Amino acid sequence: MALKKREKKKWGKEVLKSLKVREKISNAKDKFSEFLELPQEIVDKSTKITAIDDNNILIEGYKKIEDYYDNYIKIKANNMDIVIDGVGLDIKEINDYELVIEGKIYSINYKK
Repeated sequence: MALKKREKKKWGKEVLKSLKVREKISNAKDKFSEFLELPQEIVDKSTKITAIDDNNILIEGYKKIEDYYDNYIKIKANNMDIVIDGVGLDIKEINDYELVIEGKIYSINYKK
């Protein structure tokens, strides 16, 4: 019985230690992004979707374009899949981190 208590204490200490390390890493990332004036989306590897009216979408933090048609675009992002339905869809700007889609947009769906 005493052995189990020791194991639990040891396990608990390891978990706390791990959480402290993760917190330090998170704080370092925040300081690093602030120092270099990087957007938090880049550091966290998150995705930001900005829709302007029903004819422009800016997607920051994408990985690749999986399907690309005139009425349907499927994008693999850092933490989700994004599907855009519409008419006359076209990728107007693209770089390593963000892309701009123009056309008549009917829906934006995402799945984590």
